[in-house]
Amino acid sequence: MIQSMIRIISRKFLTYLKCIGRRKLCLVPPVVLLVVVLWPACWWFAAHTSRALLPPLPPEQPLQHFRRNRSLQHYLKHTQILIEPSSSPCGSIEEVRLITLVSSAPPRAEQRQAVRDTWAKYQRTYFVMGLYGDHVDEQLVDNYIEAKQYGDLIVYDFRDHYQNLTLKTALMLQWTLDKCPQTEFLFKTDDDVLVNPWTMDKVLAQNVDAQLLGYSRNNTYLHREEYNKWYVPRWLCHEDYVSRYLSGTGYLINGDYLPQIMQAAIHVPLVNLEDIYFTYLVAHKELGLKLTHDRRLSPIKPWFKVSCMYWDLASTHSLDPQEMRTAWAKLEGLMKGRNNTRNVCATFDWFFGSWKDYGLTFE
Repeated sequence: MIQSMIRIISRKFLTYLKCIGRRKLCLVPPVVLLVVVLWPACWWFAAHTSRALLPPLPPEQPLQHFRRNRSLQHYLKHTQILIEPSSSPCGSIEEVRLITLVSSAPPRAEQRQAVRDTWAKYQRTYFVMGLYGDHVDEQLVDNYIEAKQYGDLIVYDFRDHYQNLTLKTALMLQWTLDKCPQTEFLFKTDDDVLVNPWTMDKVLAQNVDAQLLGYSRNNTYLHREEYNKWYVPRWLCHEDYVSRYLSGTGYLINGDYLPQIMQAAIHVPLVNLEDIYFTYLVAHKELGLKLTHDRRLSPIKPWFKVSCMYWDLASTHSLDPQEMRTAWAKLEGLMKGRNNTRNVCATFDWFFGSWKDYGLTFE
């Protein structure tokens, strides 16, 4: 049976070959057959490969609570504090130059320990976080143990995720007003930021009258793509363009303006990007406060991991715990030889100064 079919197909094929030489019309039947067979096959292949080439589904963006309520006052009223330092952070001190509140999350214990082991030894520093994941009870037990050991945890009863950073920052500002209203400046930052306390002192001394101080981002368009980490849907913020805001990796707020900012925030609907909300929508747009740029509050880290690069910055973002400890060792080494450091780093700064102005020494 098979052999007979092969013979038939072979004869047909030879017949068509002879036919090609005599009449071009003989090509029509096989071409039609190919089109009829291959056209659906091509569609099937395209449909399946296109599915494989599509990007994955957009990441979960837990923004629906903003549809229900965008009143900061509502969220503050219904968010209870679960853990906080037993002693007052400022006590009876009449004047506090700086208090630092670090945005953290329950799983990031290693990052918090790196901060404690390094720059937090020189600054009044506290970690602020919410509740994370499904095993809240176990998490709170760990938090209580950590809080008891170090006395620097502030834990609130809210879901800790990236889209709730605006609420977390508001809780930082409110906590500072309640516990340390006499502070000259509040430094809001993240747990992957290395702070140079000696350069931070210079920044504060040179900007005593600043209202808000940080690394200024200018002429920024909001991201409308769901795949982007900084996605802001149009229904949440109709403005496409932000003229100026301070990077949320680390900015300073003058303590004199904290009450005004919190009062004004009650009337400004929440958005999910905390730096745009507090520094642009509330402070700059609603209150008309001045945003002062200082490149030393850097949202990036040096390309070249040399000591003088870190010495010149008051804060450096995006360091893992090991990088933070390594960079801190370099800073401490420079601090110990401070007189020589001034000469060495001054020469270094002179040589690379023009590069810094164009951002070429950063990644």
